[in-house]
Amino acid sequence: MLPLATFPNLFPGFASPFEIIWWVLLALKLVALVDAAFRPRAVFLAADKLTKPGWVLILGVFSLSQLFQGWLSFFGLIGIAAAGVYLVDARPALRAATGRGRGGWGIRRRRGPRPL
Repeated sequence: MLPLATFPNLFPGFASPFEIIWWVLLALKLVALVDAAFRPRAVFLAADKLTKPGWVLILGVFSLSQLFQGWLSFFGLIGIAAAGVYLVDARPALRAATGRGRGGWGIRRRRGPRPL
């Protein structure tokens, strides 16, 4: 007889709500890490944010901490906050510094000659 087609049998990594939350938070941290890794170094300086190696190190360490300790650990919770700060504060400023941000606010490129 075939096993029942239940949710845990169909999707082995998503047996409980806590596992679904774990995967979502890991994806959030990895998206922030990849975004920080592929931004040019000069954009971080133009946006007056933490340096690129600093963000990549912070996000990389806390992404690995979730793999080895879980998301309810001390480092897991700090990692969630770090990824949230990057995605909500640093990323829009970096996008605005490159000229790809949404208009109306943020850092804008200067037009014309440079000030002395």
